[in-house]
Amino acid sequence: MIKRTTLHDLYESQGESPWYDNLCRPVTNLLPHIARGVRGVTSNPTIFQKAISSSNAYDEQFG
Repeated sequence: MIKRTTLHDLYESQGESPWYDNLCRPVTNLLPHIARGVRGVTSNPTIFQKAISSSNAYDEQFG
């Protein structure tokens, strides 16, 4: 059984979908966020640039 959180209540009462603003590889920690009520993942160009330039996790795909 999933423990209900304020984020679940927000979605049901207001139709708001909370998103996790993060971008990094590997993506291994989404399940706890989903369980708490997060409904999507997003990022912005600055975070994406930092993720690409600070690790080699994207090198193969961009090669």
